[in-house]
Amino acid sequence: MQAQVVRVEGVTTNPYSDYKSTIQTVDVTVLEGQSAGQTIKVNYDSQNINDLALNVGDTVILEKATNSSGQTNYSIEDKYRLPFISFIAVAFIILVILIAGWKGFASFIGLGLSLLTIFSYIVPQILAGADPLTVCMIGSVVILLLTTYIAHGFSKQTTIALCSTLLALFITFLLSLIVVQLSQITGYADENDIAIHFGTQHLIDVKGLLLGGIIIGTLGALNDITTTQATTIFELAKTDKNLTAKHLFKKGLAIGREHIASLINTLVLAYAGSSLTIFIFLFYNSSYYPLWVILNSETLNEEILRTVAGTAGLLCVVPIVTFMASYFAEKTSKSV
Repeated sequence: MQAQVVRVEGVTTNPYSDYKSTIQTVDVTVLEGQSAGQTIKVNYDSQNINDLALNVGDTVILEKATNSSGQTNYSIEDKYRLPFISFIAVAFIILVILIAGWKGFASFIGLGLSLLTIFSYIVPQILAGADPLTVCMIGSVVILLLTTYIAHGFSKQTTIALCSTLLALFITFLLSLIVVQLSQITGYADENDIAIHFGTQHLIDVKGLLLGGIIIGTLGALNDITTTQATTIFELAKTDKNLTAKHLFKKGLAIGREHIASLINTLVLAYAGSSLTIFIFLFYNSSYYPLWVILNSETLNEEILRTVAGTAGLLCVVPIVTFMASYFAEKTSKSV
């Protein structure tokens, strides 16, 4: 339930903590439910972290638990952040629509459909015991079919981009399968993977889940480069109708190489940024492992393989979409 901090009575040192964390004694007033209006005294461990410390006026999430003997205990689980996060999300949507117009609005519709596919099909199917890799492949195809035309409109170049992305997605799937098998990655990099495998009603193939995650994670970058590349080549053909498919392919490939160079860096930084705490923990090396042991860890190698497989798919898709777009762009320009 939601509650508001109305008083901070004092701070004491937690005698059971190795980090000398501090415990705040606070009074909170319940804001909802049957206990609304009731003020409760709660002890809260802020772990000596300033951002976790509570102040008067803070809205928190209060948990009420009753044990087998009927005794009721209250604890503060977290600060309540949804109102501010909702405001930020709405402001971001308005900003995108103001700058990108209808395209921006359409992109949010596509995003909604993508999330709907993930939460209504991919996640339930995996939890029901279906093969994660197969489910992610089917879900990715559905996402592409639903979102590409909505975000970019119905056109020849959009169709070419869609077909190229589907082909590249299949190539990425094969490459991911090969590199994961050859590198002997199991998918059990940390305790969360083990909890997912054994903690659900149906045993989940964690390696398949890893592969499926690579597919979905690469999908956005693949779609980005195919739509951009196809549109660029069609615009080049409109600018100069004398350009042959060969010339369009050559010019398009030069543009694609520049795009690839920046996207590789983007992908690597995205993976590194999301795993920065893991890297710091590994290289902090409190157990004094040799460097080669650290580099051999499955946690680190999973991130490397995600980057390699995703980037390889991007490299393969550039000549594919460039060739298809050049061929049809020449036909279209000469028929006008």
